[in-house]
Amino acid sequence: MIILITVLILIMVYILWQKWELTKFCVTTYQIHSNKIKKTAVAAVISDLHGFSYGLGNEQLLEQVKNIKPQVILIPGDMLVSKDSKTYDTAYETLKELIKIAPVYYSYGNHESRLRDPERINHPKFLQYLNKLRALGVAILETETREISLGENRVMLSGLELELEFYEKGGIPPMEDSYMKERLKMQKEELFQILLAHNPAYAEQYAAWGADITFCGHNHGGLIRIPGIGSLVSPQLTLFPKYDAGKFQIGRNCVIVSRGLGTHTFHVRIFNRAELISVEFLPQ
Repeated sequence: MIILITVLILIMVYILWQKWELTKFCVTTYQIHSNKIKKTAVAAVISDLHGFSYGLGNEQLLEQVKNIKPQVILIPGDMLVSKDSKTYDTAYETLKELIKIAPVYYSYGNHESRLRDPERINHPKFLQYLNKLRALGVAILETETREISLGENRVMLSGLELELEFYEKGGIPPMEDSYMKERLKMQKEELFQILLAHNPAYAEQYAAWGADITFCGHNHGGLIRIPGIGSLVSPQLTLFPKYDAGKFQIGRNCVIVSRGLGTHTFHVRIFNRAELISVEFLPQ
């Protein structure tokens, strides 16, 4: 009986802890140095919100973004949950406030890409969502490159939308060496190149293409992180994914993988707090 009571108490403590943990996020700060950056600038990176709201109207998240004082806000996908149209409204209302803080650049994750399919029941609602975002002034990148202002710097910003086959469960489908070059042309090599690419499994291909820095999400930090080891499983059900969360140096280039701000399907975060990312770009 004592053992049973103890087990029940532990289960209740775990449930309460997880409910509390899913209401929290942290701000993770990185510094990036480059001789292509002439003046210090700051960006906020928001990934995998999945319709989550931290406080009424996402006020806690918005307040932290304001505190970062970003010149741009970068979103490497999955602001919503494709099957849950209610999350579209949360994403829209959040983006409506974010665009008041700084220019917003938004590339697709797998949840947005799924909704491109006209056969999906929520396809019409997704098109309405996109139209409303464009009316706000949100820049939606659909595998394209733009020259933008990053503070007082001119930089190249690319968004890469991967086909859904690259998100298949149970493994990491190979990416052809020519894949990136065929879809995204390097525009001005003398300018700092930023890439938004949702799936971090292809971090090495992004760096080889020439992105000075790539921002990814998707893995949610692996849901469960083992201290000293890293994440346990990826959304594609691969164990101990290499590019799970944090900053990775690949040659002269860098990839930053966000743990994300929301969850879906499995609402679990163990030693893996949600995060908003702040990036300071500095001259070399």
